[in-house]
Amino acid sequence: MPTPIETVSAFCATFVEDGGRPAVRRWFTPATRWVNEGVSVTTGADEAIAMIDGLEKSLGISTVHIDMLAIAADGSRVLTERLDRFERADGSEIGRVMIMGIFELEGDKIV
Repeated sequence: MPTPIETVSAFCATFVEDGGRPAVRRWFTPATRWVNEGVSVTTGADEAIAMIDGLEKSLGISTVHIDMLAIAADGSRVLTERLDRFERADGSEIGRVMIMGIFELEGDKIV
């Protein structure tokens, strides 16, 4: 089984595909709570994908590139420092955000 850092790294590396939908389907559970402060809170893959769909529709976000700046783990909790870059379907940049995030894992799933 992969380590928590390996799981989160794989999730973030895969997020560039189809707006993050395959990553969400692969690593979220039905109970995964995804908190985007000031934007949304979702539970499970279906709600997370609906939020992604909504951002694509309202803001034109088609792709999210996650540049990992630092990553550390304490047991099943993984702390990330990232630069998330948002792009339109034509590749033009919408914006970028510096993020500190905490992922909590159960096995190889993000919860």
